[in-house]
Amino acid sequence: MKHIKFRILAIIWSAIFLLFVAFCVILNVTLPAHFEKEAADALTYEMQYMDSLRQMDTDETAEVQEYTGTFFSGDICFIDLTEDPADSAYSKYNAQSTDRDVLSVYEAGGLPFGQIQTLKTENGYFVMVLYEDIFSWDGELVPTIMYINIQPIVQYTRSLNWLLYAIFLCVAVIMSAIGFRLGGKIEESQETQRRFFQNTSHELKSPLMAIQGYAEGIQTGVVDPIHSAEVIMQESDRLTRMVEELLYISKIDVHQRVLHITVLDVRELLYDCLRSAEPIQNKKQCTVSTDFPESPVRVRCDEDQLTRAFMNVLINGLRHCRQAVWLSCKADRHTITVTIRDDGGGMDEADIPHIFDRFYSGKNGNTGIGLALASDIIRLHKGTITAGNDEQGAVFEIRLPLAP
Repeated sequence: MKHIKFRILAIIWSAIFLLFVAFCVILNVTLPAHFEKEAADALTYEMQYMDSLRQMDTDETAEVQEYTGTFFSGDICFIDLTEDPADSAYSKYNAQSTDRDVLSVYEAGGLPFGQIQTLKTENGYFVMVLYEDIFSWDGELVPTIMYINIQPIVQYTRSLNWLLYAIFLCVAVIMSAIGFRLGGKIEESQETQRRFFQNTSHELKSPLMAIQGYAEGIQTGVVDPIHSAEVIMQESDRLTRMVEELLYISKIDVHQRVLHITVLDVRELLYDCLRSAEPIQNKKQCTVSTDFPESPVRVRCDEDQLTRAFMNVLINGLRHCRQAVWLSCKADRHTITVTIRDDGGGMDEADIPHIFDRFYSGKNGNTGIGLALASDIIRLHKGTITAGNDEQGAVFEIRLPLAP
């Protein structure tokens, strides 16, 4: 898959846009509608309360409901209407600007008795009703306009849009950066996987071609069967080791590799590696010098797997050395350091950052998967492995936690 970064960014921006639209709808549509309904409920409750008081005046057995009100009950404004404008708040000259807006609706006949209406003007967002007020000086029922101006709370809610814009802008920037970086890692991982399969097929093809060539030579009688059988066995062993390493790496990748931890002396593991590498050492006619402490150096490890990691690094040094390899081990209070040096002239500086990559194709061809497998095993043991050069050749340092 190509352009994964841009696909992830498109998904992130689409999701953020949809969330932004949803929050805008909530702030600008849903909440104002909710406040309008709450105001209408407050007016409805006020009318029911007045009806209960009026019923008590006409029926001595009637009970008045306890006044509890609703969310907007305390914000209800009253405009008493009388037939004499001089004695009434109906007079526009004495009314407030909000009252005048409400009274204009009443004058236009747009306020039927007992029906809740809404009005939006520059001065307010009104929820109002025309009813009869029983709280008068002479006890008479007075036509009264009750209204609630919910404009302040609606404006406050809508003012949060700027905060919403800022929050979503910050979220978009942060998520875009994370998505771009994640997409880059996915693309890099896919490219690494593609190179891995290409190089794997190439590495597997080399021993297979040798086996096939010598087998055909035996069949046609053009090569020595004994020598051919020896080559076929060597290439078969090489192929088997490669397949085993590939299977081991695949188990590490899917977290199926389980370590059988025991406490061992690192010196014993290194001595076992030296004995196993004697055939390569004799064939190369090189020397291996050791520098181990006299006291035990204990580590918590899987014996087979840590031996495999040490062996891969040691064999790499034996194959690239000219005459000598140095193997040392030391420990401080918390860490064990195993160092493997050779006099092979060192690694190319451009290859060092990729020396533990699987099938990395460097200056001298493919490095194989031995060092990559060693790095994975050391990492499973909560250790680190580094590579570099000194005056004579390559240097590998393996650090592991020291066991109590």
